[in-house]
Amino acid sequence: MLHSSENTRKDNILKGVVHMCTACFLFTFMYGLNKMLAGQHHVVEIAFYRNMLSMVFFLSYVVFRGRYELLKTQMPGPMALRVIIGTTGLFLTFWATQLLPLSNATVLFFASTLMIPLLAIVFLKEKIGWNRWAAIIVGLAGVIVAAQPSAEVTILGILVALGAACAHAGIQILLRLMRSENPLTITFYFFLGGAVVSGLLLPWFAHWPTRESFLILMAIGLVGGAGQYFLTSAFQLAPASLLAPFNYTGLIWATLLDIMMWGILPGWPVYAGAALIISAQLYILHRERVHGKRTTPDELLEL
Repeated sequence: MLHSSENTRKDNILKGVVHMCTACFLFTFMYGLNKMLAGQHHVVEIAFYRNMLSMVFFLSYVVFRGRYELLKTQMPGPMALRVIIGTTGLFLTFWATQLLPLSNATVLFFASTLMIPLLAIVFLKEKIGWNRWAAIIVGLAGVIVAAQPSAEVTILGILVALGAACAHAGIQILLRLMRSENPLTITFYFFLGGAVVSGLLLPWFAHWPTRESFLILMAIGLVGGAGQYFLTSAFQLAPASLLAPFNYTGLIWATLLDIMMWGILPGWPVYAGAALIISAQLYILHRERVHGKRTTPDELLEL
């Protein structure tokens, strides 16, 4: 549950949309920076810098605003599981964006929303009607269309991206079980736990960075932290159901980065698959709203 002052804050739809689009851009830019380090630094190292710097920003916010209650959790067990799944998902996400063009990876990440209803059957004992089953099938057809191997799109990259999507879906299911926790508290412990887990693995994967790679690693932490701030702010300013479609602007930024930085022009399967996946996701979100299920900010975009 958000702080009382945040609960009473009036909606500012335009500002919320701007902050959501900014967050999507920053996260996509973070993936682009990560891709620049492919072959130089392991994803474990990159995840460590990303989480450590973001945690420092968060703690600065807590101290500056006097929000020490955000450091308290009533659900240590689920919080630890969220850290493990989230950190694994971050490793896979960074790896996938190093193996694939950003646009292809982004579209395959969208598949996480299709997997949530399937996992909800097992873990939340939810029932799925025929209409949502149809949407899932259409969305999975979009995944098949988008996942067309080519010189740039390898089988390994596709599998890693789908693994990341599975991790994202698992996190979102877990977050549904943690509705009583403040989203900012969950975010803090993700940064803290992710920094600890990746830090413990550093002796096996760390490389001494050059000045250029160190600056990129710092930028990843700064951009990731800023993206998390704008994402949280967006959902404090506007309803989640209204902001959800703007998540897909990430594909625009990914395409532009592919073209400008790597000279890769995505083929038609990327956009055909994206159209099917996004249509299916929007329908699923519509059905959840019809059934009166609230979607939390963290469930819509997990980065």
